[in-house]
Amino acid sequence: MFIWTEADKRVLPLLFLGLFLVSVLLGVILRRCPLSVRGIPTALVALAVLFLEILKQRWNAAGPQDPYYLPFHYCSLFVLILPMAELLGDTASRLLRPIGTAMAFTVSAAMYINPSGILGAACELFGKTFQHTHTLLLHHLITLYFLLSVALRLYRPRLRDPLLVGAVGLLYVAVALPLSYKLNANYCNLLESVIPPLEALRLEAGQGVYTAVIVGALTLGMAFCAALHSILYKLLLILLERRRPYDES
Repeated sequence: MFIWTEADKRVLPLLFLGLFLVSVLLGVILRRCPLSVRGIPTALVALAVLFLEILKQRWNAAGPQDPYYLPFHYCSLFVLILPMAELLGDTASRLLRPIGTAMAFTVSAAMYINPSGILGAACELFGKTFQHTHTLLLHHLITLYFLLSVALRLYRPRLRDPLLVGAVGLLYVAVALPLSYKLNANYCNLLESVIPPLEALRLEAGQGVYTAVIVGALTLGMAFCAALHSILYKLLLILLERRRPYDES
């Protein structure tokens, strides 16, 4: 179920280590700065995510248009959530940063547990094809957003966050599931799975059972992962003796 190719083994650990070290370094350098300054790195990440999506849509429009590359994947939500969280002021940041960070934690964990299921051949074909280059860059910008949000202390987890993340997943499914069938595009594995055990389930139990499992993973599963993220983050604060109030100036 958990598939790491040789290219994944060469690329992903070093890439994650680099992002981790950059995040920690910025966290140390900017730790005494006000929140408005600490948020600059994540704002740049949000702009980079938006820029990558614009490039992808221009690339798709320039060639034979493929509905699979339209922004209806789960990770396409970051194109909306991250810019809104970082660029629309304090109120939007307080609401959306915890949601975006919890979602980024979940996507990053899933990517490193089973990279082939999310990245496909991106590690092997990075720099050789646009779509694989875009895939690796986008998902690691999402990981960088998560790491920076934690290192720069940009948010505090809230009890309502798992419910909000689950609601985002429900809204996503309500849009993406009918579009997957209408456009015959396998957004977020809604039609069939690249993960062998899940694809075996679809073939043996039927499309209805498979759809229920995927919808549950994108709603209840995402809510559970958001709760897990909150617990782990609070434990990290305790271990680092950072239980002092956040500077939200």
